[in-house]
Amino acid sequence: MNIRKLKALPALVRWPNLFIILLTQVLVFYALIGRYYQQGNQHPTLTIFQFSLLVVATVLIAAAGYAINDYFDAETDQINKPEKNQVGKLYKPEAVVWGYAIANLLAVGAGFYLSLQLDSYRLGLIFPMIVIMLWFYSATYKRKVLSGNVSVAFMSALVILIVWLFEFFALRLQPGKFIWVYQSLWSITYVVLGYAGFAFLVSLVREIVKDMEDAAGDSATGCRTLPVVYGAMVAVRVSQALLGLVFLLLVFSAYWLFQQKSVITSLYYLVLIGSLVLSLIYRIHKVREPQQLHSLSKQLKLLMLAGIAGMILFAFYL
Repeated sequence: MNIRKLKALPALVRWPNLFIILLTQVLVFYALIGRYYQQGNQHPTLTIFQFSLLVVATVLIAAAGYAINDYFDAETDQINKPEKNQVGKLYKPEAVVWGYAIANLLAVGAGFYLSLQLDSYRLGLIFPMIVIMLWFYSATYKRKVLSGNVSVAFMSALVILIVWLFEFFALRLQPGKFIWVYQSLWSITYVVLGYAGFAFLVSLVREIVKDMEDAAGDSATGCRTLPVVYGAMVAVRVSQALLGLVFLLLVFSAYWLFQQKSVITSLYYLVLIGSLVLSLIYRIHKVREPQQLHSLSKQLKLLMLAGIAGMILFAFYL
């Protein structure tokens, strides 16, 4: 592989998104789950090696998904982002497919190995399921109204959920430790579900905004996305409604955190993150140009990152 291809590889696999995935799973494991365990003088049950395998498998599948998405989007991106997609230019399509296959094989292998260590081969089925879903997303779902958007949003939530799922299966193999942690199980589950719900909703809005940005190319290539089929105003209304749900989730979460005596974390989500959400609800009604929509998409990613980063405060002030 020449120097140009090496330099372009991080962009092909969306390295900032991969970093967010890695950071999210580390924070879920240590700042959420680990913090609750500390209250009972316990540590997460997954070993560092096992947790690392889970993160590596997740990141590899995500990287492969981004690459194959560019493979399927090569025609559309000639209209929407002609300078961005390097499949067919810098990278041969068949090389992308081979890289996609190798990354997924490594990820699925690591996932099954970890699952067998936790005495549940069924857990390993999650990884090929994700691979298949991402393939159909790139090949089919993203060309249908909301199907692709919901698929990506579900994957964003799964990045969080899968950490607690694997930790729980590891925990059940240690009955003595399970008893110590038992009183915190529902609290951990509720918190993890809250963050997963936040990730799902924000990611869903971002995908709709990206569809608005790419409406010209999507329409020309037969993609039936929400803004193409029902128009930009419907897409805006749906996005505002979803952001409204995000704000309600923040209010509920802030109230719960206040009851837990975590006042600083409560204020962080209600005032800082809540204000950002309200600003986005207002601004999304005003934007129409692709450049404005691209800026809005970046702000939604920032919202996601700020929400996830709040786990650090949660760990300090729980």
